[in-house]
Amino acid sequence: LHPLLTLIQPERVPDLVNSLVRMAEQSPAGVPVWPLQGRETGCMIGYHSAVVVAEAHAKGFAGIDFQAAWPLWRKRAMDDDYRGLALYRQLGYIPADKAPEAVSKTLEYAYDDWAVAELARAAGADEDRRHLISRSQNYRNVFDPATGFARARHADGSWIEPFDPRAMGHTDRWRDFTESNAWQATFLNQHDIYHFIAQFGGDAPFVQKLDALFAADSTLPANAPPDIAGMIGQYAHGNEPSHHVAYLYAYAGQPWKTQALVRRLLREMYDDKPDGEAGNDDCGQMSAWYILNALGLYPVDPVSGIYVLGSPAVLQADLALSGGRLHIVAHDNKPDHVYVQSVRFNGQAHSRNWIRHSELIAGGLLEFEMGPQPNLDFGVDQDDRPPSYI
Repeated sequence: LHPLLTLIQPERVPDLVNSLVRMAEQSPAGVPVWPLQGRETGCMIGYHSAVVVAEAHAKGFAGIDFQAAWPLWRKRAMDDDYRGLALYRQLGYIPADKAPEAVSKTLEYAYDDWAVAELARAAGADEDRRHLISRSQNYRNVFDPATGFARARHADGSWIEPFDPRAMGHTDRWRDFTESNAWQATFLNQHDIYHFIAQFGGDAPFVQKLDALFAADSTLPANAPPDIAGMIGQYAHGNEPSHHVAYLYAYAGQPWKTQALVRRLLREMYDDKPDGEAGNDDCGQMSAWYILNALGLYPVDPVSGIYVLGSPAVLQADLALSGGRLHIVAHDNKPDHVYVQSVRFNGQAHSRNWIRHSELIAGGLLEFEMGPQPNLDFGVDQDDRPPSYI
């Protein structure tokens, strides 16, 4: 939702972010985790208010007190004994025999490290920034190359057995994952994707693993929470951990698979009935996903300030942005024309399969040429793939 607001309602962003900063200053719970109506509920893992604040800085929003924000989020990242963070700092992961939902927490804290590193950049805290960027690679510590999955570890470093990628956890006492299983949690990487792909052995085996995710049997164990919904294989569109996953093909040099999947998700996971979304529209995330993807854009890593190109469902759209009007046109767009043949931006050929926020908000004309067969050259060269900044 917040990336969408930075495009279509940018005037709201400074107030929203400053409200998070004031809440972090005033709430006994510290930095916001999951506030509702001005009160912290603490009902989710991570502390992803950091991402909202960091995204606003990365996209150049003025009128936000980033200097006040930095020590508040630094305290959570560096000092607080909060929901396994002390173990995370000590071991580089959270052991599943010491804390619940340990694998998901490790992965979410790694992304929060990346976000807080952006706040360190805003404050000129270079040493802290370098440390946090390094720590944001802690996702590696719960990735098992032998199985190709993120999975639970003991405090002594050994992998917890037995392992089932569909299971919620290794014990009935608590789950190892938050509203997900190893199939979904394994792909929870938005900020260090090229090093992440390397963990699988490169583009080809990574694509094979993604293919396996979408082709897997959709059966879930009896104790799976209802949040795991909207299934294609073991991909779960009804819940946030999966929402960027279709775009990972673009980083591995096969953006046409992203394009086909995005259009399938737009078609199959949404309709105009009262229950017309595949999952719970937490804070508007299901709806915002639809709008962004219908426009042909998706912020895999909001803190990077870029959008990966997908497969627009619209014929045309006009957006009133802070720097001017953006006109999006998808030529020859039909239900079976899901593949991007080429892109032009302001009349110039645009070979990149991504675009910067700063480019979009200046306004102009973004044109997609669509067709029924994939263009196996568009967005494939390394220079044309979306960047990942670690």
